[in-house]
Amino acid sequence: MNKITKASIATAAGVLLLLGGGGTFASWNASADIAGAEITAGNLVVTDPGTEGTWAANGDDINIAAYRVVPGDVLTFTKTMSIVAEGDSLSATLALSEASITPANPANAVDQALVGYLEANAVLTAEGAGITESADGFTVAPGAAGIEQDVTVTVTITFPYGTEGSNNDAKTGAVNLNDLSVTLTQHTAAA
Repeated sequence: MNKITKASIATAAGVLLLLGGGGTFASWNASADIAGAEITAGNLVVTDPGTEGTWAANGDDINIAAYRVVPGDVLTFTKTMSIVAEGDSLSATLALSEASITPANPANAVDQALVGYLEANAVLTAEGAGITESADGFTVAPGAAGIEQDVTVTVTITFPYGTEGSNNDAKTGAVNLNDLSVTLTQHTAAA
C-alpha cells in the first residue's frame, strides 16, 4: 500500500471518529437551591353532632312519622350541624342534597308525584358564625384552624296549593324524609 492510500485511510478514520462524537458538544448550565417552605392543606367538613332535629308543620311541633301532609302545609326541620372550614381563600356553599326527598316506593306514581311537589319547594336556610346568604345559597367562610362551628340548618318544605284538581295526582302518596342531608361544596375559582 502506498503512502497516499495509507494517509487517505487514516484521514477517513479520523474524520469518522470526529463525526461519531459530533453530537457531544457541551453547553453551559448551572443550578442553585432556593429557599422553599412547607404548606398544609385546609379542610372542609360538615357533620351531624348527634343532636335531635325538630319537625314542625305550619309553626306547630309535630311527629313527622304520623303527620299527613296536605296542599298548603309548610313543614320545617331544624337541626344543628357542625362545620370545619379551614383555608385562607376558602369559600363554600351549604345546600340541601338533591336526594333528600325520595319516594317511599319508586314504582308508585303517587309517591313520585308527591316527591315532585315537595322537592320543587324545598329550601335550606342556615344561621351561624361565618354564614352569609348568597345567590347560590348560604356561603360558609373559613373559621379558626380545626375549630368546629355550629350552624343551625332549617329545611322548609312547602306543599303548594294548586289549581283545582292539580295536586290530585299526589293523593295518598308517601315520601321518605329519612335521608335529608346537606352538602358543603367549595367554590371553584372563575376561569
